[in-house]
Amino acid sequence: MIKTAEQLYQAIEQIGRMQCVLESYRDEILTKNPCSFALFAEGPLEQLRQLQRQIDDYLQRVATVALPTN
Repeated sequence: MIKTAEQLYQAIEQIGRMQCVLESYRDEILTKNPCSFALFAEGPLEQLRQLQRQIDDYLQRVATVALPTN
């Protein structure tokens, strides 16, 4: 769970790293063996989904706190 802006930035950086991993897999594995690529990509893709959910949750909490009540 992301609780601070610093953790948000770390999650965004982690997303960038996961994207680089997927690009590497694409370049090195996809053309040789698409089935292997699909298997190797599962982990990074799930990590991306988890990070995105955590970012969405954090931003929703921040937006809720920031909205003025009338």
